[in-house]
Amino acid sequence: MEKAETYRLKRLWFAVPGVAALALTWAAQANPGLTETWFSRGVYPWLSSIWGFLPSLVSWSVAQWVVVAALAFCAGWLVFYAIALVRGRGKRRFVLWRAASTMLAVVSAGYCIFALMCGLNYYRHTFAEDAGFELRESTTEELVSLCENLAAHMNDARAEVEAAAPAAADATTPTAADEALAAEADEYATARGGFETYAKEAVTNMKALAETYPALDRPLYSRPKPVIFSELMSYADIAGMYFPFTVESNINKDGPFFTIPATMGHELAHQCGFMREDEANFIGYLACKDAADPLTRYSGYSLAYDYALSALIGADRDAALAVNDTLSDAVRADRRARAAYLKQFEGPVAEVSNAANNAYLKANQQTDGTRSYGRMVDLLLAEARQAETTEDVQAAADAE
Repeated sequence: MEKAETYRLKRLWFAVPGVAALALTWAAQANPGLTETWFSRGVYPWLSSIWGFLPSLVSWSVAQWVVVAALAFCAGWLVFYAIALVRGRGKRRFVLWRAASTMLAVVSAGYCIFALMCGLNYYRHTFAEDAGFELRESTTEELVSLCENLAAHMNDARAEVEAAAPAAADATTPTAADEALAAEADEYATARGGFETYAKEAVTNMKALAETYPALDRPLYSRPKPVIFSELMSYADIAGMYFPFTVESNINKDGPFFTIPATMGHELAHQCGFMREDEANFIGYLACKDAADPLTRYSGYSLAYDYALSALIGADRDAALAVNDTLSDAVRADRRARAAYLKQFEGPVAEVSNAANNAYLKANQQTDGTRSYGRMVDLLLAEARQAETTEDVQAAADAE
């Protein structure tokens, strides 16, 4: 009996990592300034680079197999202890304690890793604070101007892709012509080397952006990885996922390719320690918009345009329709192809996934849940104002 009690007490030590991580989370939440200085810019970049070093050496997603292994462990755990309970007459309380303490150890270690590789960064300073962007209420006229500017950049970048894409066969029907236009971006990406080329360039683009915004700097950027189970991600309405347990940016490789470079930038932003979804979207856009490759620029502008246009529809639907009418045939074809792809995966799985994501965001102090994605528009408007101010200062300097 004494031996069993000693065993039980020893197993309580498994809770220590989880309790320590919870204490750190409370401290981070109460002290965002210290979290930014000591953790997000101090400990985290080095610790996450060391932790993610081995997974970064391979081009395939380690995370997807960690998830498979975790599911297999849970299934094995249930079966093992179910059998042990049936056979363990007279010792069932001890078997239950072993089962609970084993799961406690797993949850405790898992939460500790999550906190250090991800969770504490939810309480750092915002990217807007780090970058010096002024977020404030904007006029409808400013929003219209933003959408017009993004639409023009989309059209220009898409025209460059069309000019460089492999020649397509002449279409005989309007539907075939639409499909041919939509296929151009995929063919262009394939001709450039496909996913691997864009994954490497995504890291290069993020490193370049870190020269302007040092908060994005880190010793090791693990390049984005394609997920074998991408179709399952599509059913769950997931374009990409940062996996803190391997420090990997996992990307849904299915669907129109023009969406992927921006998704890569988004997930790399999480890897750099910016966990808020609106900020990750904005950082992904910034990483794409100045890239040398036109498809990457097009992807970033498309992401920004989606959010800006959605906001404009709510403010002035007629103005939104007028801006949307300026999109080129190729851009329209791409957007229809994306809508058609996403539509086939609509259903209860996507609804459950979105509800789970909403709950996760709220649990990490993003109190508006998935609605926080819309705040990207404020960042886009702040960047536009900052760029306009810079241009005015430069013009004044040139005039002197």
